[in-house]
Amino acid sequence: MLRVLLDVSPIGPRPESRTGLARVALSLARALACHPDVFLQTCAWGSLAATADFEAVCREFPELRGLSARPGMLERAYMAWHRTGRQPLPPFLWRRLGQMLNRSRNPLAGIDLGGFDVVHSTYARFPRCLRGTPSPSVMTVHDLTPLRLPAAYFEPGQAAITRRIIDGARSASWVACVSQSTRNDFLDDSGFPAERAVVIPNGVDHEIFHPESDADFIRDVCRRYGVGTSPFVLTMSSLAPHKNLRMLVDTWNRCSAVKAGRLVIAGGRTTNPATLTHALGLDANVNGLVLTGYLADHEFRALASACQAFLFPSLYEGFGLPVLEAMACGAPAICANTTSLPEVVGEAGTLLGPDDGDAWAAAVLAALERHPRTTPCRASLDRAALFSWNNVAAEYVRLYREAVS
Repeated sequence: MLRVLLDVSPIGPRPESRTGLARVALSLARALACHPDVFLQTCAWGSLAATADFEAVCREFPELRGLSARPGMLERAYMAWHRTGRQPLPPFLWRRLGQMLNRSRNPLAGIDLGGFDVVHSTYARFPRCLRGTPSPSVMTVHDLTPLRLPAAYFEPGQAAITRRIIDGARSASWVACVSQSTRNDFLDDSGFPAERAVVIPNGVDHEIFHPESDADFIRDVCRRYGVGTSPFVLTMSSLAPHKNLRMLVDTWNRCSAVKAGRLVIAGGRTTNPATLTHALGLDANVNGLVLTGYLADHEFRALASACQAFLFPSLYEGFGLPVLEAMACGAPAICANTTSLPEVVGEAGTLLGPDDGDAWAAAVLAALERHPRTTPCRASLDRAALFSWNNVAAEYVRLYREAVS
Protein backbone atom coordinates (compact mmCIF):
# COMPACT_ATOMS: atom_id res chain seq x y z
CA MET A 1 0.00 0.00 0.00
CA LEU A 2 1.33 3.41 -1.00
CA ARG A 3 1.54 6.03 1.76
CA VAL A 4 0.62 9.36 0.17
CA LEU A 5 0.66 12.87 1.62
CA LEU A 6 -1.65 15.07 -0.45
CA ASP A 7 -1.80 18.86 -0.20
CA VAL A 8 -5.41 20.02 -0.52
CA SER A 9 -4.93 23.75 0.08
CA PRO A 10 -7.57 24.88 -2.46
CA ILE A 11 -10.57 23.18 -0.77
CA GLY A 12 -11.52 25.85 1.78
CA PRO A 13 -14.30 25.67 4.40
CA ARG A 14 -17.18 27.28 2.46
CA PRO A 15 -19.30 25.00 0.22
CA GLU A 16 -20.28 27.90 -2.04
CA SER A 17 -16.63 28.44 -3.00
CA ARG A 18 -15.90 24.79 -3.83
CA THR A 19 -15.77 25.11 -7.57
CA GLY A 20 -12.84 24.87 -9.96
CA LEU A 21 -9.59 24.01 -8.17
CA ALA A 22 -11.37 23.45 -4.85
CA ARG A 23 -13.70 20.88 -6.40
CA VAL A 24 -10.79 19.15 -8.13
CA ALA A 25 -8.74 18.93 -4.92
CA LEU A 26 -11.67 17.61 -2.87
CA SER A 27 -12.84 15.10 -5.49
CA LEU A 28 -9.34 13.75 -6.05
CA ALA A 29 -8.68 13.44 -2.32
CA ARG A 30 -11.91 11.56 -1.69
CA ALA A 31 -11.27 9.21 -4.62
CA LEU A 32 -7.72 8.48 -3.44
CA ALA A 33 -8.97 7.93 0.12
CA CYS A 34 -11.18 5.11 -1.23
CA HIS A 35 -8.49 3.51 -3.38
CA PRO A 36 -7.46 0.09 -2.01
CA ASP A 37 -3.77 0.62 -2.82
CA VAL A 38 -3.42 3.99 -1.06
CA PHE A 39 -3.19 5.05 2.56
CA LEU A 40 -3.92 8.75 2.19
CA GLN A 41 -3.25 11.59 4.58
CA THR A 42 -3.79 15.24 3.71
CA CYS A 43 -2.52 18.67 4.71
CA ALA A 44 -2.74 22.28 3.53
CA TRP A 45 0.61 23.99 3.13
CA GLY A 46 -0.34 26.55 0.47
CA SER A 47 -0.72 29.52 2.83
CA LEU A 48 -1.43 30.37 6.44
CA ALA A 49 -5.03 31.07 5.48
CA ALA A 50 -5.35 27.61 3.89
CA THR A 51 -3.75 26.01 6.95
CA ALA A 52 -6.18 27.85 9.23
CA ASP A 53 -9.17 26.77 7.14
CA PHE A 54 -7.95 23.18 6.97
CA GLU A 55 -9.19 22.32 10.47
CA ALA A 56 -12.80 22.94 9.38
CA VAL A 57 -12.23 20.88 6.21
CA CYS A 58 -10.93 17.96 8.32
CA ARG A 59 -13.98 18.06 10.56
CA GLU A 60 -16.27 17.97 7.54
CA PHE A 61 -14.34 15.23 5.71
CA PRO A 62 -12.73 12.94 8.30
CA GLU A 63 -11.99 10.37 5.59
CA LEU A 64 -9.22 12.68 4.35
CA ARG A 65 -7.17 11.94 7.51
CA GLY A 66 -5.89 15.49 7.88
CA LEU A 67 -2.50 16.17 9.43
CA SER A 68 -1.93 19.44 11.26
CA ALA A 69 1.51 21.00 11.52
CA ARG A 70 2.81 22.78 14.63
CA PRO A 71 2.79 26.51 13.82
CA GLY A 72 4.80 29.06 15.73
CA MET A 73 3.26 31.54 18.15
CA LEU A 74 2.92 34.40 15.64
CA GLU A 75 1.56 32.00 13.02
CA ARG A 76 -1.06 30.72 15.49
CA ALA A 77 -2.12 34.29 16.23
CA TYR A 78 -2.45 35.08 12.52
CA MET A 79 -4.51 31.95 11.91
CA ALA A 80 -6.80 32.73 14.86
CA TRP A 81 -7.50 36.22 13.51
CA HIS A 82 -8.12 34.76 10.05
CA ARG A 83 -10.78 32.41 11.44
CA THR A 84 -12.64 35.33 13.03
CA GLY A 85 -12.80 37.18 9.69
CA ARG A 86 -11.38 40.31 11.34
CA GLN A 87 -8.01 41.97 10.83
CA PRO A 88 -6.14 43.72 13.65
CA LEU A 89 -4.04 45.68 11.11
CA PRO A 90 -4.83 47.76 8.02
CA PRO A 91 -5.37 45.50 4.98
CA PHE A 92 -2.03 46.34 3.37
CA LEU A 93 -0.03 45.56 6.54
CA TRP A 94 -2.10 42.45 7.24
CA ARG A 95 -1.40 41.16 3.74
CA ARG A 96 2.32 41.87 4.07
CA LEU A 97 2.44 40.11 7.43
CA GLY A 98 0.83 37.04 5.88
CA GLN A 99 3.34 37.11 3.02
CA MET A 100 6.26 37.38 5.44
CA LEU A 101 5.03 34.50 7.60
CA ASN A 102 4.34 32.33 4.56
CA ARG A 103 7.90 32.81 3.34
CA SER A 104 9.55 32.14 6.69
CA ARG A 105 7.44 29.33 8.18
CA ASN A 106 7.75 25.58 7.94
CA PRO A 107 4.16 24.57 7.02
CA LEU A 108 4.89 20.91 7.74
CA ALA A 109 6.58 21.33 11.13
CA GLY A 110 6.11 18.22 13.25
CA ILE A 111 4.98 16.00 10.35
CA ASP A 112 7.25 13.00 9.71
CA LEU A 113 7.88 13.28 5.98
CA GLY A 114 9.86 10.04 6.05
CA GLY A 115 6.62 8.19 6.64
CA PHE A 116 5.39 8.77 3.08
CA ASP A 117 6.21 7.10 -0.21
CA VAL A 118 4.92 10.04 -2.29
CA VAL A 119 4.13 13.69 -1.60
CA HIS A 120 1.62 15.27 -3.99
CA SER A 121 0.61 18.91 -4.43
CA THR A 122 -2.77 19.57 -6.06
CA TYR A 123 -1.88 23.23 -6.70
CA ALA A 124 0.54 24.93 -4.31
CA ARG A 125 4.26 24.87 -4.92
CA PHE A 126 6.40 22.68 -2.70
CA PRO A 127 7.67 24.28 0.52
CA ARG A 128 11.41 24.44 1.09
CA CYS A 129 11.28 21.69 3.73
CA LEU A 130 10.24 19.19 1.04
CA ARG A 131 13.03 19.97 -1.39
CA GLY A 132 15.74 17.37 -1.23
CA THR A 133 13.69 14.86 0.78
CA PRO A 134 13.96 11.24 -0.41
CA SER A 135 10.22 10.85 -1.06
CA PRO A 136 9.23 11.30 -4.72
CA SER A 137 7.00 14.30 -5.33
CA VAL A 138 4.16 14.90 -7.78
CA MET A 139 2.66 18.26 -8.74
CA THR A 140 -0.59 18.79 -10.62
CA VAL A 141 -0.48 21.70 -13.08
CA HIS A 142 -3.88 23.08 -14.06
CA ASP A 143 -3.19 25.96 -16.44
CA LEU A 144 -0.85 28.79 -17.38
CA THR A 145 -3.61 31.29 -18.15
CA PRO A 146 -1.97 34.43 -16.70
CA LEU A 147 1.22 33.64 -18.62
CA ARG A 148 -0.58 33.09 -21.92
CA LEU A 149 -3.06 36.00 -22.10
CA PRO A 150 -2.59 39.78 -21.80
CA ALA A 151 -1.72 41.07 -18.33
CA ALA A 152 -4.71 43.44 -18.45
CA TYR A 153 -7.01 40.39 -18.15
CA PHE A 154 -5.88 39.61 -14.61
CA GLU A 155 -5.49 41.08 -11.16
CA PRO A 156 -1.98 42.38 -10.40
CA GLY A 157 0.22 39.60 -9.14
CA GLN A 158 -1.60 36.70 -10.83
CA ALA A 159 1.16 36.16 -13.37
CA ALA A 160 3.76 36.18 -10.58
CA ILE A 161 1.79 33.59 -8.59
CA THR A 162 1.52 31.32 -11.63
CA ARG A 163 5.21 31.82 -12.39
CA ARG A 164 6.16 30.75 -8.85
CA ILE A 165 4.04 27.61 -9.15
CA ILE A 166 5.56 26.70 -12.52
CA ASP A 167 9.07 27.40 -11.29
CA GLY A 168 8.34 25.35 -8.16
CA ALA A 169 7.43 22.38 -10.33
CA ARG A 170 11.11 22.01 -11.16
CA SER A 171 11.61 20.45 -7.73
CA ALA A 172 8.94 17.82 -8.44
CA SER A 173 9.82 14.30 -9.49
CA TRP A 174 6.83 14.20 -11.81
CA VAL A 175 4.23 16.65 -13.09
CA ALA A 176 0.66 15.71 -14.00
CA CYS A 177 -1.07 18.14 -16.37
CA VAL A 178 -4.86 18.12 -16.63
CA SER A 179 -4.87 18.27 -20.45
CA GLN A 180 -2.51 17.88 -23.37
CA SER A 181 -2.93 21.60 -24.05
CA THR A 182 -1.73 22.41 -20.53
CA ARG A 183 1.17 19.97 -20.86
CA ASN A 184 2.28 21.63 -24.10
CA ASP A 185 2.19 25.07 -22.49
CA PHE A 186 3.95 23.84 -19.37
CA LEU A 187 6.78 22.20 -21.27
CA ASP A 188 7.21 25.25 -23.51
CA ASP A 189 7.42 27.50 -20.47
CA SER A 190 9.32 25.46 -17.87
CA GLY A 191 12.07 23.42 -19.47
CA PHE A 192 10.84 20.46 -17.40
CA PRO A 193 11.86 17.00 -18.71
CA ALA A 194 9.11 15.92 -21.10
CA GLU A 195 9.40 12.26 -20.09
CA ARG A 196 8.34 13.17 -16.52
CA ALA A 197 5.30 15.27 -17.48
CA VAL A 198 2.15 13.25 -18.07
CA VAL A 199 -1.50 14.02 -18.83
CA ILE A 200 -4.14 13.01 -16.28
CA PRO A 201 -7.48 14.70 -17.07
CA ASN A 202 -9.87 15.74 -14.32
CA GLY A 203 -13.05 13.83 -13.65
CA VAL A 204 -16.67 14.62 -12.93
CA ASP A 205 -18.62 13.57 -9.85
CA HIS A 206 -21.45 11.53 -11.37
CA GLU A 207 -23.22 11.24 -8.01
CA ILE A 208 -23.80 15.00 -8.16
CA PHE A 209 -23.88 15.72 -11.89
CA HIS A 210 -26.39 13.57 -13.74
CA PRO A 211 -29.72 14.19 -15.48
CA GLU A 212 -32.29 15.38 -12.95
CA SER A 213 -35.23 12.95 -12.96
CA ASP A 214 -37.58 14.99 -10.75
CA ALA A 215 -39.61 17.11 -13.18
CA ASP A 216 -41.36 18.91 -10.32
CA PHE A 217 -38.03 19.96 -8.85
CA ILE A 218 -36.84 21.24 -12.25
CA ARG A 219 -40.02 23.29 -12.61
CA ASP A 220 -39.60 24.65 -9.07
CA VAL A 221 -36.00 25.72 -9.72
CA CYS A 222 -36.92 27.33 -13.05
CA ARG A 223 -39.81 29.18 -11.41
CA ARG A 224 -37.74 30.28 -8.41
CA TYR A 225 -35.04 31.82 -10.60
CA GLY A 226 -37.39 33.52 -13.03
CA VAL A 227 -36.94 31.19 -15.98
CA GLY A 228 -40.49 29.85 -15.96
CA THR A 229 -41.37 27.74 -18.99
CA SER A 230 -39.32 29.80 -21.45
CA PRO A 231 -36.62 28.13 -23.54
CA PHE A 232 -33.23 29.02 -22.10
CA VAL A 233 -29.52 28.56 -22.53
CA LEU A 234 -27.16 28.33 -19.57
CA THR A 235 -23.66 29.57 -18.78
CA MET A 236 -21.48 30.29 -15.76
CA SER A 237 -20.89 33.71 -14.22
CA SER A 238 -17.37 35.11 -14.28
CA LEU A 239 -16.18 38.65 -14.86
CA ALA A 240 -12.66 37.42 -15.61
CA PRO A 241 -12.10 38.82 -19.13
CA HIS A 242 -10.75 35.54 -20.51
CA LYS A 243 -14.09 33.84 -19.74
CA ASN A 244 -15.48 35.95 -22.60
CA LEU A 245 -18.82 36.67 -20.95
CA ARG A 246 -18.99 40.11 -22.57
CA MET A 247 -19.05 38.57 -26.04
CA LEU A 248 -21.72 36.10 -24.97
CA VAL A 249 -24.05 38.69 -23.42
CA ASP A 250 -23.59 40.97 -26.42
CA THR A 251 -24.44 38.04 -28.72
CA TRP A 252 -27.46 37.18 -26.60
CA ASN A 253 -28.70 40.74 -26.98
CA ARG A 254 -28.86 40.15 -30.73
CA CYS A 255 -30.51 36.73 -30.31
CA SER A 256 -33.20 37.98 -27.92
CA ALA A 257 -34.36 40.47 -30.56
CA VAL A 258 -35.11 37.52 -32.85
CA LYS A 259 -36.27 34.75 -30.52
CA ALA A 260 -37.88 34.93 -27.07
CA GLY A 261 -36.02 33.05 -24.37
CA ARG A 262 -33.62 33.40 -21.45
CA LEU A 263 -29.86 33.50 -21.02
CA VAL A 264 -29.34 32.10 -17.51
CA ILE A 265 -26.02 33.00 -15.92
CA ALA A 266 -25.42 30.66 -12.99
CA GLY A 267 -23.39 31.56 -9.94
CA GLY A 268 -21.76 34.88 -9.20
CA ARG A 269 -22.38 37.47 -6.52
CA THR A 270 -25.21 39.46 -8.05
CA THR A 271 -28.72 38.75 -9.29
CA ASN A 272 -29.09 42.20 -10.86
CA PRO A 273 -28.64 42.12 -14.67
CA ALA A 274 -27.95 45.87 -14.79
CA THR A 275 -25.00 45.42 -12.40
CA LEU A 276 -23.53 42.75 -14.65
CA THR A 277 -24.01 44.60 -17.92
CA HIS A 278 -22.51 47.75 -16.39
CA ALA A 279 -19.46 45.76 -15.25
CA LEU A 280 -19.14 44.34 -18.77
CA GLY A 281 -19.49 47.79 -20.36
CA LEU A 282 -22.69 46.90 -22.21
CA ASP A 283 -26.14 48.41 -22.64
CA ALA A 284 -28.11 47.83 -19.42
CA ASN A 285 -31.27 46.82 -21.31
CA VAL A 286 -30.62 43.22 -22.29
CA ASN A 287 -33.83 41.22 -22.69
CA GLY A 288 -34.21 37.81 -21.08
CA LEU A 289 -31.07 37.97 -18.93
CA VAL A 290 -31.37 35.93 -15.70
CA LEU A 291 -28.70 35.92 -12.98
CA THR A 292 -29.15 33.26 -10.33
CA GLY A 293 -26.44 34.25 -7.87
CA TYR A 294 -24.99 31.35 -5.88
CA LEU A 295 -26.42 27.98 -6.90
CA ALA A 296 -26.22 24.74 -4.95
CA ASP A 297 -25.03 21.79 -7.01
CA HIS A 298 -28.47 20.18 -7.15
CA GLU A 299 -29.96 23.45 -8.45
CA PHE A 300 -27.30 23.69 -11.15
CA ARG A 301 -28.08 20.07 -12.05
CA ALA A 302 -31.76 20.95 -12.51
CA LEU A 303 -30.97 23.89 -14.80
CA ALA A 304 -28.38 21.95 -16.79
CA SER A 305 -30.88 19.12 -17.21
CA ALA A 306 -33.48 21.47 -18.68
CA CYS A 307 -31.49 24.01 -20.70
CA GLN A 308 -31.41 24.01 -24.48
CA ALA A 309 -27.60 24.24 -24.38
CA PHE A 310 -24.72 25.01 -22.06
CA LEU A 311 -22.53 27.81 -23.42
CA PHE A 312 -18.82 28.14 -22.63
CA PRO A 313 -16.98 30.68 -24.80
CA SER A 314 -13.73 30.90 -22.78
CA LEU A 315 -10.56 32.11 -24.49
CA TYR A 316 -8.30 29.83 -22.43
CA GLU A 317 -8.95 26.82 -20.21
CA GLY A 318 -6.55 24.42 -18.59
CA PHE A 319 -9.34 21.84 -18.56
CA GLY A 320 -12.90 23.24 -18.57
CA LEU A 321 -14.67 21.45 -15.71
CA PRO A 322 -17.98 23.41 -15.88
CA VAL A 323 -18.75 22.24 -19.42
CA LEU A 324 -18.05 18.63 -18.44
CA GLU A 325 -20.34 18.89 -15.40
CA ALA A 326 -23.13 20.33 -17.56
CA MET A 327 -22.67 17.56 -20.13
CA ALA A 328 -22.91 14.97 -17.37
CA CYS A 329 -26.38 16.40 -16.66
CA GLY A 330 -27.32 15.85 -20.30
CA ALA A 331 -26.91 19.41 -21.57
CA PRO A 332 -25.88 19.91 -25.22
CA ALA A 333 -22.58 21.79 -25.24
CA ILE A 334 -21.63 24.84 -27.29
CA CYS A 335 -18.15 25.98 -26.41
CA ALA A 336 -15.02 27.64 -27.70
CA ASN A 337 -12.61 25.67 -29.85
CA THR A 338 -9.60 26.91 -27.86
CA THR A 339 -6.87 25.27 -25.75
CA SER A 340 -8.14 22.23 -23.79
CA LEU A 341 -11.85 22.46 -24.55
CA PRO A 342 -11.80 20.26 -27.69
CA GLU A 343 -10.10 17.57 -25.57
CA VAL A 344 -12.96 17.67 -23.06
CA VAL A 345 -15.91 18.02 -25.44
CA GLY A 346 -14.57 15.88 -28.27
CA GLU A 347 -17.16 15.42 -31.02
CA ALA A 348 -20.05 15.52 -28.54
CA GLY A 349 -20.62 19.28 -28.73
CA THR A 350 -20.42 22.30 -31.01
CA LEU A 351 -17.02 24.02 -31.10
CA LEU A 352 -16.85 27.65 -32.25
CA GLY A 353 -14.26 30.38 -32.47
CA PRO A 354 -14.53 32.43 -29.26
CA ASP A 355 -14.64 35.73 -31.17
CA ASP A 356 -17.08 34.64 -33.90
CA GLY A 357 -20.23 36.37 -32.68
CA ASP A 358 -22.21 35.44 -35.78
CA ALA A 359 -21.51 31.74 -35.33
CA TRP A 360 -22.46 31.92 -31.65
CA ALA A 361 -25.70 33.74 -32.45
CA ALA A 362 -26.62 31.13 -35.05
CA ALA A 363 -25.85 28.24 -32.67
CA VAL A 364 -27.83 29.81 -29.81
CA LEU A 365 -30.85 30.51 -32.02
CA ALA A 366 -30.76 26.95 -33.37
CA ALA A 367 -30.71 25.60 -29.81
CA LEU A 368 -33.69 27.74 -28.80
CA GLU A 369 -35.65 26.49 -31.80
CA ARG A 370 -35.38 22.94 -30.49
CA HIS A 371 -37.43 23.77 -27.37
CA PRO A 372 -38.66 21.85 -25.49
CA ARG A 373 -35.80 19.41 -24.85
CA THR A 374 -37.46 16.37 -23.33
CA THR A 375 -34.50 13.97 -23.09
CA PRO A 376 -30.83 14.28 -22.11
CA CYS A 377 -28.35 14.76 -24.93
CA ARG A 378 -26.98 11.26 -25.51
CA ALA A 379 -23.69 12.50 -26.97
CA SER A 380 -23.04 14.63 -23.87
CA LEU A 381 -23.77 11.76 -21.49
CA ASP A 382 -21.57 9.33 -23.40
CA ARG A 383 -18.69 11.80 -23.45
CA ALA A 384 -18.98 12.69 -19.77
CA ALA A 385 -19.07 9.00 -18.84
CA LEU A 386 -15.44 8.76 -19.95
CA PHE A 387 -14.38 11.06 -17.11
CA SER A 388 -14.68 9.81 -13.52
CA TRP A 389 -12.73 10.53 -10.36
CA ASN A 390 -12.19 6.82 -9.74
CA ASN A 391 -10.41 6.62 -13.10
CA VAL A 392 -8.41 9.73 -12.23
CA ALA A 393 -7.36 8.21 -8.90
CA ALA A 394 -6.26 5.02 -10.67
CA GLU A 395 -4.12 7.06 -13.07
CA TYR A 396 -2.47 8.88 -10.17
CA VAL A 397 -1.76 5.58 -8.40
CA ARG A 398 -0.01 4.36 -11.55
CA LEU A 399 2.02 7.59 -11.58
CA TYR A 400 2.88 7.21 -7.88
CA ARG A 401 4.19 3.69 -8.52
CA GLU A 402 6.26 4.95 -11.44
CA ALA A 403 7.66 7.72 -9.25
CA VAL A 404 8.52 5.31 -6.43
CA SER A 405 10.19 2.85 -8.80
